[in-house]
Amino acid sequence: MKLSISKNVHLVEPGDFEPTDHWYPRVLNSNIHPLVSYFLNLTHEQMVERYHRLHPQSDPEALMEIMTYQPQYFRWAGTDLMHVTNNEGNRKLTVIETNSCPSGQKSMPLLDLNVEQGGYKRLIEQTFKPMVDNHHENGALAVIYDKNPMENIGYAATVADVFGENVFLAKFEAKDAEPPVKFVDGKMWVRNQNEEWVEIRAAFRYVTQEPWSIIPENTKTLLLNPIEACLAGGRNKEVASRAYDDFNRKFADKGISIFTPSTFRNVSFYELERHFEMLGGSMVIKVPDSNAGQGVYTVISKKELEHAKSQLDPNQLYLVQELIHSNYSNGLDPMKAWYHVGTIPDSKGRSFAFDLRLMMHATEEGMRPLAVYSRRSRFPLNTPLPEDMNSWEVYGTNLSVKGEDGWTYADERLMLFDVRNFGQLGLGIDEMIKGFVQSIMGVYAIDQNARKTFGDKTSIPNFKIQTTLS
Repeated sequence: MKLSISKNVHLVEPGDFEPTDHWYPRVLNSNIHPLVSYFLNLTHEQMVERYHRLHPQSDPEALMEIMTYQPQYFRWAGTDLMHVTNNEGNRKLTVIETNSCPSGQKSMPLLDLNVEQGGYKRLIEQTFKPMVDNHHENGALAVIYDKNPMENIGYAATVADVFGENVFLAKFEAKDAEPPVKFVDGKMWVRNQNEEWVEIRAAFRYVTQEPWSIIPENTKTLLLNPIEACLAGGRNKEVASRAYDDFNRKFADKGISIFTPSTFRNVSFYELERHFEMLGGSMVIKVPDSNAGQGVYTVISKKELEHAKSQLDPNQLYLVQELIHSNYSNGLDPMKAWYHVGTIPDSKGRSFAFDLRLMMHATEEGMRPLAVYSRRSRFPLNTPLPEDMNSWEVYGTNLSVKGEDGWTYADERLMLFDVRNFGQLGLGIDEMIKGFVQSIMGVYAIDQNARKTFGDKTSIPNFKIQTTLS
């Protein structure tokens, strides 16, 4: 990769991919767990048959429709799930959120040791390239991003290798007064080393912070993903919640549904205390368009409620969800309360809350799992919380840390799906299949919402394309 050719712009060339630059060091030295490898290689038919056996009320044809669905807007996604149980021991994977610019490649052991670019290559070859080949615009290729350079440089190098051409890697932030990227009549342009603007025919997008403020709708430049995927629920929790409800109504007679914690939308600042009392003295408050663990507050006391309110805008509306609890207790409603299954207790008897990040992408076959990893909380579930500790330490799992100098990652809490770590999660293939089904239902719901809101797109691969809402 050449040094910066312009402010916040690099030129990435074929042959620039270096594995040590695009995975955490511990991932490079890990081996994928055999059960995880087996899961990633299951066919849709195998997953549908197994899910139907586990959930006899589910309609196999509806499941296959969703698995083979070709999204028009939301062709690359990551879902955060949590492994929960209730008082009767009924374990489920619950959807926490669906993300339109997911991280995950740097945390995923290689599925095939002979393919050094791993999931980077599968995503670019099987999803991005068919889209670009079917999109008839002039210009260069680009990767635009606002965080996570480890993965985005990897994506740029992979795009360069797959297409055999140089790729512009541009940092594009809403706060930048003179960004190196602009849109003119829907076409993206990037500033080169001569301070000249170069038109872009297609770009891989990893812009996560208020992307709608700098990226227009209906662009002539192909984007993976376009901003419509964010606006339809991929970057807005309130809109996603509505899309999930629409999905559940549509498929109510098919025996399948998206499972989420009990959710209350459009809650005003002044109604937060009432919801706190209504939910039994605990809840989760979410800023609808926040991400990376920002704007999410776990509340288990009046003190934490007051702290959360001090951080919130009284003029905004919020999403409130029922807390997934640390342990079941007699004060909880056994018909409604869910709590964390947690990790297998360690040698000190500690069990931690954890999530699953499941990345998936649209291929010729339909939606396929691409990468998976977990993150655990800092403080264990089955230990009394010290008085001066925030409950986020018990329930929060996100690794992103936003500081004055940018983003850092608490990767010591990363749980790889490798031979060493996977067993600590207590998961099996059945849980991964259930999680994948929940994830693709979320993607289906958000993409259907995008099509309903913004209309059908035509500039996507022609394989098994669905041009009307089913």
